[in-house]
Amino acid sequence: MAKGATRELPGKQGLRLAPTTAALLLGLTLAACTTGPLSPAETDPTVSEESISAAAGPAAKVAQTERTGTDEAASGEAGDLIDPTGPTPPILAAAPAAKPVIDHDPKALIGLDRSGLSKLLGEPRLVRRETPAEIWQYVGTECVFDVFLYEEQGAYRVIHAEARGDEVPQKTEPRVCLNQLLRERLEEPVS
Repeated sequence: MAKGATRELPGKQGLRLAPTTAALLLGLTLAACTTGPLSPAETDPTVSEESISAAAGPAAKVAQTERTGTDEAASGEAGDLIDPTGPTPPILAAAPAAKPVIDHDPKALIGLDRSGLSKLLGEPRLVRRETPAEIWQYVGTECVFDVFLYEEQGAYRVIHAEARGDEVPQKTEPRVCLNQLLRERLEEPVS
């Protein structure tokens, strides 16, 4: 193709672009992609640069100095001078996620088989077998939870549960102990 010649775009009769025009359009398109994000003051006429600076504090002054190349503090606002090489402000950590509410009734365990009990509470620390019964013992940080299974028609099912303190043989509310065990199970690291 000769210098300065035009070519017809495929499928577009009569529309012709010179190579230099096409290059210019491409350059403008790419230049539009490189502009930075607009500040709130540029997009919202009710927001001023001063209100943004006041809300953002000293960090905004450093950013404005870097952006404009001028230091407004040099015009007499000496108290606002910032050393950009000084310590950086601390980064605040995100608040931890709220823990789920656990309020499981021990009576809901009645009728569970071995598999269902294991899925809910995990493997017991101790299993005591006294045919036709088994006692599964779960130990938490503050209590011991005993689950009694009884064999009926070839399958073991939960018939009773009780709790006691971990050191003193005092009775503890089964609901409180069960929910503590479930909470601890949720907090266990997964391996």
